[in-house]
Amino acid sequence: MKNKFLITVIVPEIEMEYDLYIPNNKKIGTIKQNILKCIAELSGGIYLKNIESVRMFDRTTGLEFDNDALVKDSEIKNGSRIIIM
Repeated sequence: MKNKFLITVIVPEIEMEYDLYIPNNKKIGTIKQNILKCIAELSGGIYLKNIESVRMFDRTTGLEFDNDALVKDSEIKNGSRIIIM
């Protein structure tokens, strides 16, 4: 799976973490939308947010990810821990 990264998504609002594979050739905005769908499904509908109301940060650096950047051009890599707020 050389075109995918395994990341951990942390959702403090519901105190949950999810391990997800994401493609590295997509825009972060697209990935964010897919992550929100996964969280909604995995949380049993507890976490229902739209893309405009959510921000995505690198847990290590605290930097926010730009929706228009490609995943492969960002700091996201295998093992990254991403916070959704």
